[in-house]
Amino acid sequence: MRGRDIVLRVRAKPGARVDRVAGVRGDSLLVEVRAAPERGRANEAVTRILAESLGLRASGIVLKSGAAAPRKLFILPPEARPALERLARQME
Repeated sequence: MRGRDIVLRVRAKPGARVDRVAGVRGDSLLVEVRAAPERGRANEAVTRILAESLGLRASGIVLKSGAAAPRKLFILPPEARPALERLARQME
């Protein structure tokens, strides 16, 4: 993790009907994915949804903790900040 990286708390909901950023739950971004929570498929789907929503490459998003849990911490590069702020405004 670099000094200006962004730590993003995510609450993943696997087995959803559609892949989407569904809103905010507490201090976490709620991301629903169709993938089942097996063999990392849901984590890959969450990473892909975050990348698409923030205009980033999936390779630039790092799952720091929570690989086997619904609550996850992702590390985002500093250039994600404007897109993350825009997404936060849309969720209000």
